[in-house]
Amino acid sequence: MTTIWERIIRGLGVFVVITFFVAAVTPVSNIVGQKLAVTETLQPSDVIVVLGAGLMQSGTLNNESMRRTVRGVELYKQGLAPILVLLGPPFDGGSSPTEAAVRARFARTMGVPSEAIIKIENSMTTREESIHTASLLRQRNVHRIILVTESLHMRRAKLVFERTGLEVLPAISTDYPSSILRPAGRLWLAMRLVQESTALAYYRLAGYI
Repeated sequence: MTTIWERIIRGLGVFVVITFFVAAVTPVSNIVGQKLAVTETLQPSDVIVVLGAGLMQSGTLNNESMRRTVRGVELYKQGLAPILVLLGPPFDGGSSPTEAAVRARFARTMGVPSEAIIKIENSMTTREESIHTASLLRQRNVHRIILVTESLHMRRAKLVFERTGLEVLPAISTDYPSSILRPAGRLWLAMRLVQESTALAYYRLAGYI
């Protein structure tokens, strides 16, 4: 009996080593990520919606949050929509400032007028972001949005926002499957793929998409 368990454990160890090697050294993660990712489609719309990505403990935007915010401001300045909706709660559910407030301050320094900015500061998940955003936009008779997030997150985000009745045009802040080429980055990409695939499956099972 002990021998069987030793073989199982040894086999699992070999499997883990091989999996890590393949994920780090080969482009498998990039190829799978490109299949999961959603490509960009841009047209003039009613609003630009920038999904939350998180604050650092210092109260500053993390790298992905900054990329999404910059992309949203860029699209606004291109004249693709007259309103910029910025989402994001406080760090770790604590007190202010919220991610949306920090983003709004940054957008103003980049020349976006205050009257063109809407903040949604109480959404903790992608589904909550879709519900709160759709509720607010319904009051403004808005139907078409440009949705800003990274390419791997876009598939789930697009589906859950469409479930609320909105027409969604994807705008990519970062395309990780195309940009990550180093072994350490590919390992991170593999973990990100597992995370997003699991979340996508959960959303389907829960009936959110």
